[in-house]
Amino acid sequence: MTDTDSAPSKTSALAAWWGRFSIRHKLIAQFVMFYAFSMFVTVLQYVLLTFLPGLFYRFTDWCSIPAQIGHISLGPVDTYVFDYPVTGDETGGMGYFAAFAVTLFIAQCVNFPMQRNITFKSHGNVWYQILWYVIAFVLITVVCSFLMGLYVPLLRSLVPPAVYNILITVVNGGVQMVIYFPIYKIIFPEGEADRSR
Repeated sequence: MTDTDSAPSKTSALAAWWGRFSIRHKLIAQFVMFYAFSMFVTVLQYVLLTFLPGLFYRFTDWCSIPAQIGHISLGPVDTYVFDYPVTGDETGGMGYFAAFAVTLFIAQCVNFPMQRNITFKSHGNVWYQILWYVIAFVLITVVCSFLMGLYVPLLRSLVPPAVYNILITVVNGGVQMVIYFPIYKIIFPEGEADRSR
């Protein structure tokens, strides 16, 4: 037997094992797939955040416009829901906020079909699911952005921009993964579409 003969059998054996495992431990299998796709989307976001802020900084003056939206003052907490002050480089202002927003939009356009069709194997009404996905996305983004307003200034002062982008992506992605999984279980039920919706 050659290496090329054994490769398909190893792949099919792994696929068969995964099929059995996902039947016996459906919730764990869903979380593993959810996590894998979330990591893929996190890497995609990191790649986009590596060059998009620089493009906004180079080709627009948006990084010189502060983007501090939704001021919140609760006791010792005095921050903004979206806190992107002018920093004098590509990591601040409306330019970074726009890069962050574009990155999130692209990531969700990739994430939605993977989670819906592969992780949760949902055949529900796609338009209904898109509506709830967008609502959940907006609410979770606002909550995560508020939390970022607490730790981003510290990270910005401690690390260089390349490391800053990695940390922001990983921390924000990690917080979102914890919140999104149970929400996706509700938005993406298994089975056929509910015709009443």
